Amino acid sequence: MLPYDRTLTCLKASLLFALGWPLFASTVLAATIYVGNQGGNSISVIDAVSRQVVETIPLSTTNPHNLTLSADGKTLYVANVGSSNVLVLDLKSRKEVASIPAGTKTHGVTVSPDGRFLYTADVGSNTVSVIELAGYRVVDTIDVGKKPMLIVFTPDGQRAYVSNGGSADVMVVDPATRKVLTSIFAGKDVMGTAITPDGKEVWVSEGGENMVSVIDTRSNTIAHEIPVGAEAHGLALSPDGRFVAVTNRKDNTLSLINVGSHLVMNTIPVGRRPDIVVFSPDGRELYVTSRDTGTVEVIDVAGKKVVASIVVGKDPHGIIVGP
Repeated sequence: MLPYDRTLTCLKASLLFALGWPLFASTVLAATIYVGNQGGNSISVIDAVSRQVVETIPLSTTNPHNLTLSADGKTLYVANVGSSNVLVLDLKSRKEVASIPAGTKTHGVTVSPDGRFLYTADVGSNTVSVIELAGYRVVDTIDVGKKPMLIVFTPDGQRAYVSNGGSADVMVVDPATRKVLTSIFAGKDVMGTAITPDGKEVWVSEGGENMVSVIDTRSNTIAHEIPVGAEAHGLALSPDGRFVAVTNRKDNTLSLINVGSHLVMNTIPVGRRPDIVVFSPDGRELYVTSRDTGTVEVIDVAGKKVVASIVVGKDPHGIIVGP
């Protein structure tokens, strides 16, 4: 027979697995975390293993808001809501490669699945800018809803979904024609977006409704509504597609949701005004920007608690994890 304490540990692990909780080893895989500091116009570079800021990169632009990476992880794209442009940063040299004017108050930035274009959500001009990466130039502008926040593509690149916080909807865009196909009412202050690996569901946060909605991409209708905390905002899907994390800015919590059951598994206290959230590449940890504390909060997913607080720049917002 196993010793008593080991038996309890095994039973607890079995129960957690049955409930859908991931079971992980204690050490996170090597990765680099990039954080946009709006107040300091800089990028904090964090080593995920040591949980230390290893570098701070000053930017020539203002109010870096949301970030994304190229598919190979070698280039960082920074949407700047203050200077209304996208900054292209080569991560090997840490040098600015280009600064591309976009629409007014560039809020979100996404790389198309084929790697040829950047799409930006321009909250001040109610547009999506299409930027050709080969020439770092805007080749088209798409009129969308009020205050577009973020954009996600289906895995095959055939559709793009744009969350519009001001008009409380999600618009479906055909990237081939660059036309809006339909609009899906999604609730007040729709913001965070993520798409499942199979492309069948788009998950969106609704800050004005304290809700997460799940869109069925086959019918482009709301299939599920999941109550979460106050002012749901940042939203991320785990690498294995099993869990969604959403920050709740007004009550300083994070809701972790099981994708299969569409149920909130746990609500975790985190930071002050938690904003954007990402999973580590192995799904063991969550990284959350806490705007009022100037920190990145590290959550152990299996342990369901904050395990570290990393001081970064003033008013951290966008965050992304790369190699």
